[in-house]
Amino acid sequence: MNTKYRQKILELTKKYYNKLDKEDFSHNSDHFFRVENLAKRIAKDEKADVEVIEAASLLFDVARDLEDKGEIKDHAEEGAEIAKEILNKIDFPKEKIEKVCGAILAHRNSGNIEPKTLEAKILRDADYLDAMGAINVVRVIASSLQSQKYRRPIFIDKSYEDKDSVGHISAYHFMLYQVNNPKHQPENFYTKLGKRFAKDRFKFSKEYVERFIDEWHGER
Repeated sequence: MNTKYRQKILELTKKYYNKLDKEDFSHNSDHFFRVENLAKRIAKDEKADVEVIEAASLLFDVARDLEDKGEIKDHAEEGAEIAKEILNKIDFPKEKIEKVCGAILAHRNSGNIEPKTLEAKILRDADYLDAMGAINVVRVIASSLQSQKYRRPIFIDKSYEDKDSVGHISAYHFMLYQVNNPKHQPENFYTKLGKRFAKDRFKFSKEYVERFIDEWHGER
C-alpha cells in the first residue's frame, strides 16, 4: 500500500539519490525500495503506522552520499534533518514528523540510539535484513568492486586477529564479519516477522561463507 505522500517524497529526494545510483550500487535506490517493501510487510503484521513507515523507509539513507564524501559525520543525524525539511514541504502530518525522524536517527546502531517506537524498530529490522541473505552477497560484492569507500578484493586467503578490522580484508571477510556481528543475530531483531526472516537469512549467510571457503580450498 502506497500513501499519497510517496511520490512527493521521491521527487524531493531524487537529487540526493542520483549520486548513490551512479556511485554506490549497494546503497542506491534499490536498497531503500527493498527496505520499504520489507518494512511495509512487517508493518502490516504489526499494525504499525504505514505513513510513518513509508516516509522513514524512503528517507533514512538520504544523507549517505554526504557521509561517504566526508561532508558530514553521521548520515542518520543529517538524514533526520533533511527528512524534517522535506516532510514539512509536502504537508506531511506534523504530529508524525518526529516519529519519522526518530526512526531515521535510530536506524543504525553505530549511533548508540535505541529505537523506541514500533515504527523505528520496524525500520531497523528491515534495514538490517537487507544486509543479510542472498541479497547481501550481491550488495557486498557490488560495493567491493565499485564503491570508492568500500572497495576491497573479493577474497584474500588470510586469517585475521582484529575482529573490528576483518571487514576491510576482502568481500568474503566482510560477510564473515557480518555473520559474527550481534546485530545480525536473529534473536536481536525486534519484531516477530523480522526475527523469522532474519533466522532464514542468517542461515543462508552462514552457509554461504562456510561453503565459499570450502570451495576456495577445493574441499567440496
